[in-house]
Amino acid sequence: MTETSGSATIEISASPDKVWAILTDLSQAGALSPECFKAEWEGDATGPKAGAQIHGYNRHGDQEWDTVSTVICAEPGIEWSFAVTPEGMPATIWRHLIEASDSGCIVTESFDAPMIKADHFQQINRHTTMQQNVVTSLENLKALAEA
Repeated sequence: MTETSGSATIEISASPDKVWAILTDLSQAGALSPECFKAEWEGDATGPKAGAQIHGYNRHGDQEWDTVSTVICAEPGIEWSFAVTPEGMPATIWRHLIEASDSGCIVTESFDAPMIKADHFQQINRHTTMQQNVVTSLENLKALAEA
């Protein structure tokens, strides 16, 4: 069976609102993600709200691509999620759930990517890369939030 989803969780010594603000600040995309080096609001969007579109610029090794995503949920201090919708492929859902804790918050980042069932993505072991990127993104988020 082909795995199409993954997640990781980390505890961060910062408030849920601070963590959410970092996640939704598109100028931080390159500092958070191992692949997305730049992101910007598309069209009339100027900030995080459901329905807003994001243009993301990505790099992995010598491969570069850009994507358009639609914000699914932008609930301050609680959730930040969006759907990446590459042309002709099923959407990949990225979700960040934030839960208050005694020392700050617990953040779970997850993805559901049906597109990685395709032969090409199987050959390059895309699931493993995406799972590693989730862990790295959360470690980067922790470092930024606790600085």
